[in-house]
Amino acid sequence: MSDNQLYANGRVAVLSTKLLAQDKFVRLIECSNMAEALRVLSESGYANGLTVDNPNDYESILRAELDSALSLFKELCYDKYAVSYILAEYDYLNAKTLMKCKYMRVDGLPYCFAETSIPPETMQTAIVSDDYSAFSKNMAEALDCVDTSFANGNRSPQTVDVTLDKAMYKDMLAYAKKCSFKLLRKLFEYKVDTTNLMTLYRMKKAELSLGNFKEMIIDGGSVSAETLIKLWDNEQAALDLPSEYKPFYSLCTADNSALTPAETERNEYMYKLICENVDLMTIQPVLEYLFKKVGEIDKVRRILVGVKSGADKEKLKDLIK
Repeated sequence: MSDNQLYANGRVAVLSTKLLAQDKFVRLIECSNMAEALRVLSESGYANGLTVDNPNDYESILRAELDSALSLFKELCYDKYAVSYILAEYDYLNAKTLMKCKYMRVDGLPYCFAETSIPPETMQTAIVSDDYSAFSKNMAEALDCVDTSFANGNRSPQTVDVTLDKAMYKDMLAYAKKCSFKLLRKLFEYKVDTTNLMTLYRMKKAELSLGNFKEMIIDGGSVSAETLIKLWDNEQAALDLPSEYKPFYSLCTADNSALTPAETERNEYMYKLICENVDLMTIQPVLEYLFKKVGEIDKVRRILVGVKSGADKEKLKDLIK
């Protein structure tokens, strides 16, 4: 463990005290309109006080706040594979955005994260010119595959998402295997398994075919493809799921269309795994802080959506319990 990482962990302890407190969430919920809510965020220093002309453009503020968190993570995490693992999700989100914008012939940069491993300007130039040589092998092959699909008339945005998601998980698995913080592999497996289970639920609800689902299954998890396929026609196969996935799958199959409870459970379980494996001699404190910050931003987003739609204030308060 380097002295640099020990110092970084000390900084994280201080940064954690600056996360939004419960009273700030309550103030947000009590706002009567979006302009008022964004004022509260600005006063709290969100995105360094960034303001927008249109209050409904709150995603720009949240993206800027997340970029700030990613910048800190890059600075404070001294395991390069952990950094690559975390940034992969945002690199691929940018790639999805820029590929779709390429075919729409619009500039995608305003919708990209800035603090990624590949600068969005560099990525856009490469994607527009069809030159993927500077990207990872998995990303380059996925982008080529999307171009081929679009050339053959399959121009569905879902093609972009599915193809790039599979490549992303391949890259993330490679980084998790090389990372010195072994818990990252468990976090990866849980992310893959829960994604597959949610995909199973969504595709069955949409009355798509088993063949379609088989193409969507992501490799690298602990739940086998065989078990997932059995679940397609036989709910009793849920008994074969590992114990940590049985309550999660029950949430997926409950009567809810948005899978919000399942997604909340996933985030909380992954955060719990990190918190239960406290080790001040590793990158754990830095990873825990990032999870807290990402969770905070997601909570702010859901509150803002509620304020915008005029949702019941008491129901919004359930988000912060």
